[in-house]
Amino acid sequence: MTPLVGAAALITLPALGTVPATAQTHAAGTVRLAHIPQQALADQLTGRLGSRHAGSFVDGAGNLVVNVTSAAAAEQVRAAGVQARVVRHGIKPLTAAKTELDRFAGTAGTTGLSWGVDVMSNAVVVSVPKNDDDAATKAFVKRARALGQTVRIKRVPAAPRLHLGPGDAITTGGSRCSVSAIGVAGGTDYVMTAGHCTNIGATWSAGGQTVGTREISRFPGDDYGTIRSAGQVQMDNAQLTEVGRPAVGTQVQKKGSTTGTTSGRLVGYDRTVNYQEGAVRQMIETTACSQPGDSGGSLQAGNIAVGITSGGTTGGCGANFQSFFQPLDEALQAQNATLK
Repeated sequence: MTPLVGAAALITLPALGTVPATAQTHAAGTVRLAHIPQQALADQLTGRLGSRHAGSFVDGAGNLVVNVTSAAAAEQVRAAGVQARVVRHGIKPLTAAKTELDRFAGTAGTTGLSWGVDVMSNAVVVSVPKNDDDAATKAFVKRARALGQTVRIKRVPAAPRLHLGPGDAITTGGSRCSVSAIGVAGGTDYVMTAGHCTNIGATWSAGGQTVGTREISRFPGDDYGTIRSAGQVQMDNAQLTEVGRPAVGTQVQKKGSTTGTTSGRLVGYDRTVNYQEGAVRQMIETTACSQPGDSGGSLQAGNIAVGITSGGTTGGCGANFQSFFQPLDEALQAQNATLK
């Protein structure tokens, strides 16, 4: 019976060492994002408010909340039937602080750190591993603190690591990653996975059959890869029918071949993550557990496909756990593909 490869299925690749991937150039397509009413309303309101807003999120009760910097702006939000929260910092100073920190991404002192605008705490949160106290890191933290009250330093259990680990090798010396979703372009199916996975090997297998060969591989900078189907393995997206970017605070699920299905909260977008292998930008941060081998797996919210598992805190999923995901829509656009 032909094995079925769906979202977050187990994938195995030959251990070919650090074989350089050839990043092919493709015209970017247009991915139709899911219509998410709360996010659409938030975008509409923040667009009207301009610099008087500071982002939006969904609270624990499922209510949309828009951060604003004045009482007048709060009234405007409430008039639209949405909860308003008056905060100190608007979106412009927060974005400016994040942009300033991004200038140092990938430099000495930033390895193992991540940062991004946290709309719930109304600050740019810089996550620093609790045991990281070397001189270069201290210098960077001092520089970050100098940006003022828009920046908050948070100590986390450990540095994020790319999720690529051994296990259930199908080919000799194989390594294991996971599938995020299946795309289709020009009648050809493509597996969407992590770029740090596809960087390692060109030919991928599952259940003793060839899944396909590497088409695009982007890492660092981004973290996505695509695998062109060889036509031997049936591919399916299970319940995933749309691609989208849910509101911050939304409950999400991660599916991967190591930890299975785990749940958490979408913490924020546009995170800069400084892996040992290089900096990756515009990532999604969540609290959903992921571990080595889950790389390339699916981040989803119900039937909405959201992202590709990249990395996170290794060694367990306790307090202050962080996981990071490449937005799926960017990977689909690079392949000029849509969700199958």
